[in-house]
Amino acid sequence: MAPINSFMGKFAETAFALSASTERNYHCMESRLPRSSIAINGVSHKTSSSPDISSISLSDMCQMFRATPTDLLYLSSQTGGERGVCIYSSIEKGDVILSIPISSCFRDDEPPKWFEGDDDGGDDHDINRYNPSGWASRLAAILLDHEFSNKNSADLLDSLEIGRETWKSMLPDRNILRASLPVHWSEEFLSNTKCTALELAVDSAYFARANAVMQLQEELKQALFEEENVDDDFLRQKCGDALDIVQTRTCRVERTCEDGAQWGPPLRILAPIFDFINHGSMRNPGTGGANAAFGVEGAKMSDMNNANLVVRAIRDIEEGEEILFDYGDSARPAWRCLSSYGFVPDFLASVETGDDDVAIENVAELWMNGLRFDVDPESVPYDLVEVAAAQALLDGESNDEDEEKYGLLTPGVARSIARRATDSAYRLLLEPGINASIDNEDEESPETIHSESLAASLRWSQYSVLLSFAENLERFSFQAQQNEAEKA
Repeated sequence: MAPINSFMGKFAETAFALSASTERNYHCMESRLPRSSIAINGVSHKTSSSPDISSISLSDMCQMFRATPTDLLYLSSQTGGERGVCIYSSIEKGDVILSIPISSCFRDDEPPKWFEGDDDGGDDHDINRYNPSGWASRLAAILLDHEFSNKNSADLLDSLEIGRETWKSMLPDRNILRASLPVHWSEEFLSNTKCTALELAVDSAYFARANAVMQLQEELKQALFEEENVDDDFLRQKCGDALDIVQTRTCRVERTCEDGAQWGPPLRILAPIFDFINHGSMRNPGTGGANAAFGVEGAKMSDMNNANLVVRAIRDIEEGEEILFDYGDSARPAWRCLSSYGFVPDFLASVETGDDDVAIENVAELWMNGLRFDVDPESVPYDLVEVAAAQALLDGESNDEDEEKYGLLTPGVARSIARRATDSAYRLLLEPGINASIDNEDEESPETIHSESLAASLRWSQYSVLLSFAENLERFSFQAQQNEAEKA
């Protein structure tokens, strides 16, 4: 966005740009809410059900998955109780942090034979089996096939299979994972986030997810051994759990050659070890920002078999520092990150991309005259300015002289929007009472407490956005008036 001075006396087609946000460094609820969980890849799970990380060696896991280097990474509990991947020794920008063969990962283009029909299903079967929009169901089917196939195996002799079993033992507790994802929340939990965008996203995803669970359940039941008498509720739970894991731990990579030519649709991958790495925004240059990036290396045209998923440092990283990479636009704004991954990212007080096509990092909703607007600290929607200016005119607080100088966003209009944003921000601090529960469990259960904590974190994130937005508007108004005084 353009700096504030360039918008004095004129307006952009879609939004007014504000000055850089306040220097205050906000953090989401980590410093304000007690931690009853730790997180892998941003997805929290109960400490009591987590493996003892001191007994888990990423070096051994790297050998099981044929990943390299084998002696660089370790798991560590970070400040605030989160679990992250750290490095034993310092590395330089461009160094390989982790390289894991694609063949060691779960890939959405290799669904089990039982998923969506038999092998001889013909062309229609192939279209359905590899439909790009069905990647989540395919990966879930792969996880289910792996689980039930191993239950019918006498031994796990292959090191890759042992590694996958070890990886599965380190996944989040299923109940806490469900409590992390708003798609499983009651309507009252959702409404208490005070985020209409999240409610709409959950409404949109709910029935699609239910259909996916039903399809997986039906096809898995047909594929199981005849002697197995498996309860339908158990199968439904397993299918839902698999989709939760896929939703929160999958990465997307492009099928490209070394020359950059793309030769196929994006590939979705579940990559053990890689999926333990937490999120850090590329737009955060300081502590807690991304220090690594990932991509596929070694791919050839129509051949991913010898390719590797590679994580490289994007800056020098010190010994003991946590590895972080950006989860992409699915992690921004905060409500989408919660919906996608089950956690609320830290609020960044000042983020200016200069690219209108890039997803906005921080967003909050602001209601004015019965209309809802999405605002961020760096700009104010033009439609919101129109509504506020019309209200100022009705209230007799507007004059033609100011509009000639500043356009619709006069200092008075800016102050009125700032007051509304400040009022809305402080209303978010009034924690609503929650009487609903997940799956009719006890309201004081760890799962319910966890969901309440996430809802509160999202409210705090929106509070921070609105307060920063209001401060920038007040600064805009003050600077405009100061400039006028200097001219006089």
